[in-house]
Amino acid sequence: MQRYYFPIIHYGQIRADEEGELFGSAELAVQYGARVARDIASDPEYDRGAGTVVMVVDGSGAQIARHRVSSVGGAQPRPAL
Repeated sequence: MQRYYFPIIHYGQIRADEEGELFGSAELAVQYGARVARDIASDPEYDRGAGTVVMVVDGSGAQIARHRVSSVGGAQPRPAL
């Protein structure tokens, strides 16, 4: 099991994830990040203009995925930078 972190960019500001979550693989962590983005998008009070992005970061600090929160479909995966 490895710890993965899910910082969120919202209105251009990063909200750190200090706790993270344990997953057995990077793929499971990426799927979880997508679910977080879908959950945010499904909130009726979510501001569609916020430009929200859920990042997936491994325990070494490497970004492995980004999920842009969209108004249609919830999350749009993007390759890590």
